[in-house]
Amino acid sequence: MCCRIAPTCLALAVACVAVACGRDAQAGNMKVENVAATEDGGVRFDISWDDSWRASWKEGDTEWTNWDAAWVFIKYRKQGDPGWSHASLCTKDADHSAPDGAEINVGLTGEKGMGVFLYRSAEGKGTWANKGVTLKWLNKDDGVDDPTKVELFVHALEMVYVPEGSFLVGSAGRLAGPFTDGAWKRGEDVIPFRVKSEDELKIANEPGCLFGTGGIGAAHQIGPEGKLSAEFPKGYGAFYCQKFEMTEGEYVAFLNQITESQAAVRYPRPGMNPNRADDPAHTIYKVDDGYTAKKPQLSCNWLSWDDSAAYGDWSGLRPMTELEYEKACRGPLEPVENEYAWGTGTVTDDYIPGLDELPKTPYPVGIIGPEGRVETRSTYWGIAAMCGHLRERTVAVGQVEGRDFTGICGDGTIGEDGFADVKNWPTRTESWPPSQTAGGIGFKGGPWYGPAEKDMALRVSDRFLSSCQRKQRGQTYGWRGVRQAP
Repeated sequence: MCCRIAPTCLALAVACVAVACGRDAQAGNMKVENVAATEDGGVRFDISWDDSWRASWKEGDTEWTNWDAAWVFIKYRKQGDPGWSHASLCTKDADHSAPDGAEINVGLTGEKGMGVFLYRSAEGKGTWANKGVTLKWLNKDDGVDDPTKVELFVHALEMVYVPEGSFLVGSAGRLAGPFTDGAWKRGEDVIPFRVKSEDELKIANEPGCLFGTGGIGAAHQIGPEGKLSAEFPKGYGAFYCQKFEMTEGEYVAFLNQITESQAAVRYPRPGMNPNRADDPAHTIYKVDDGYTAKKPQLSCNWLSWDDSAAYGDWSGLRPMTELEYEKACRGPLEPVENEYAWGTGTVTDDYIPGLDELPKTPYPVGIIGPEGRVETRSTYWGIAAMCGHLRERTVAVGQVEGRDFTGICGDGTIGEDGFADVKNWPTRTESWPPSQTAGGIGFKGGPWYGPAEKDMALRVSDRFLSSCQRKQRGQTYGWRGVRQAP
């Protein structure tokens, strides 16, 4: 959800116009209201969302705690600017304030305060409202003398906290190229590999190393022997993951706040297959004063890698690695044969929502238990639609270019040409004619082409397309971002 205020002749700008970019009650319904700016750089607002939680539970001998959160960031526009700029926030948590029962942590990119995570400080479940949240904007650093004389936009994205801890990747079953311990020998069963730290990790067919069963050159390959640096996000460290796939409303807010020339490059409809131009799952259209979504709550499809990366850069998020994907789905549990995100090896067609339907509201296992995970199709931590629905691009371990990824998050701006420009992110291939591939990316999760039980690409550990470098737009291509926990 996002909320905007426009400058007024008053010392305090209080006019607030809500923009339709939230989900309906079935999938969050995050609301930002009553935005106000003060001359000293305070940006005050109310925020609420349904189906929020904080929970603790025990799994074996380990106590786990997780919560959902809002990733809140601010955009501003000075009079005459062609696009909106990203507000630099104070870098200390204590410089921001929220009501009792709420915690605020600042997310940094380099030394810049990009946004904050707002979440519950005590256990609870249900609708959660916070009035008078105040973020401290370093407006002078951004060249703004009086914050009340510019337009402001407060964005809030639903996220889920995935705690620090070891986990397993790879599972048995009918899978393409799953991860395995390097002790694996061809023809034998997969040996799940345990990720135990964020230290440098060797990729080799040797005991104790990360490896995969896919051969060189395939879309499910593990690639040549090599290593993942200590900076490559392996999933051991705590991170936040978007609770839902990016929505059409969220993407429209992005299109409407970058420049006209940038938006023309990032507008999906011109890249759609003409035979599917009436796709009921894609409702984004160009209008006289920008872009609109007829169904802003739907997950946004028809995204290219460059569309996804640009949004991640602009919002202060980053791509997820395929190791983080398995952690976000499975949690700390032992792998299950042919496992899906809800923790079992069973699926039927009615488990998977259509592209023009909303996923069910997720909760973590600590609240709803294993049976509830299956019913809501939730991951262990309470993330929705990680198997089925849209294909989501991740950073590929099996591509040498992907191994260069260092987990740097977006800095709130994109290049003048409309492309992400973050160091060591998988990038477009510079060639003419433009290449349809981008080194270092692949797909996880994804849609099903019935019957669902036969589509092995839906399974958590399947790597059928994990090294597929296809970057173009497609009807079943979406995105969700992550960010390291502060």
